Amino acid sequence: MHAIPQHTRHLLERLLEAYCARICPPTARNTVLIGYRIEEDRVWIDELRRICGVPGTRRSVPVARFRYRASDGCWLLDQRDEAGRWRRHRALAPTRSFLELLREVDADPDGTFWGRIDGKSLRWCSSKGRCTACDLRYGEVLGIAVSVPVAPRRA
Repeated sequence: MHAIPQHTRHLLERLLEAYCARICPPTARNTVLIGYRIEEDRVWIDELRRICGVPGTRRSVPVARFRYRASDGCWLLDQRDEAGRWRRHRALAPTRSFLELLREVDADPDGTFWGRIDGKSLRWCSSKGRCTACDLRYGEVLGIAVSVPVAPRRA
């Protein structure tokens, strides 16, 4: 096990602070927050939930785990199975781009990380999906272009 290089760690901290600050809708922040932690060669994204609804208390529930492989500088993405064991996510190839894996967690096409209700990821604004404002904020952090529907103009 080799630690993440210091300069990479600083970049990860900046990226993840911005991501976690924007991922949780303001209306849900009194219930759940998203956080991250970095230890040696691993990075976790966690849900920080209240303990028994008591204000000011939080317990960490891991959502996704990223592993850094120092031998080739690649990242791997892990998910938890039903028994709580970490498993490699959907045979994604190791990549040198942490951001690519973070985008996969954010998109969560299979509901692997955030769960699903009515076919939509639970971490979005509502069970109907992500609103346009959230799409823009997430796209800004993740460095992806987001198309915004334009209302038809009246003649």
